[in-house]
Amino acid sequence: MTGYLRGQVAKLANVNMETLRYYEKQGLLPPLQRSESGYRLYPEEVLDRLTFIHNAKSCGFTLKEIRKALTKSRNSEINIDDFLMTIDRKQEKIRSEISKKEEMLLSLNQLKSNLQATDRHPGVQATLQILNMDS
Repeated sequence: MTGYLRGQVAKLANVNMETLRYYEKQGLLPPLQRSESGYRLYPEEVLDRLTFIHNAKSCGFTLKEIRKALTKSRNSEINIDDFLMTIDRKQEKIRSEISKKEEMLLSLNQLKSNLQATDRHPGVQATLQILNMDS
């Protein structure tokens, strides 16, 4: 029986050994064989899967979404068009999050301007009093 031990895979994939354990528990890695002495043996393909997981995470996919894609692919329930639609949905979600963050930035800029103004709005002055910052 050949394969890599957990420490070897962790080093080759540049992940923590606890991360490997977690991925196993979450179903992101396939069931593993064991050596005669009971050690988990990771096949070469696990390195490719770990690279896929890393790349998917860097694109903003959650481990739940990654597991779902891996499960569907294992059962041949996903094709390239499905994958492209998933990417489109992820892009739209990120655009929405960016839009919300831009609105927050505008609100913060407005708040900052209001705080720096010499003739503060009564609401701003009340907020400063609540925070014991009235000056």
